[in-house]
Amino acid sequence: MEWIHVDERLPAVGEKCWYFFDAVGRHRGVYGGLYVDDDGKEWPGMSIFYCDYGFLTGDVTHWHPDQEEVPSGPFIH
Repeated sequence: MEWIHVDERLPAVGEKCWYFFDAVGRHRGVYGGLYVDDDGKEWPGMSIFYCDYGFLTGDVTHWHPDQEEVPSGPFIH
């Protein structure tokens, strides 16, 4: 299985996955859905991925379905 760009599609809310942002690398966690502000407005492009030690909102570029081993890549061209 290949890494999937977040503009192509996103995991289901609550789905376990690997996620990637160039500045911090690969992490195994869960997709939390889109950010919703205090007024209830959902923000497209502001996906929340989180794990036991932190989260990223809007920075993740690629995700990979969950697997035990760290997936190689993504290989960004």
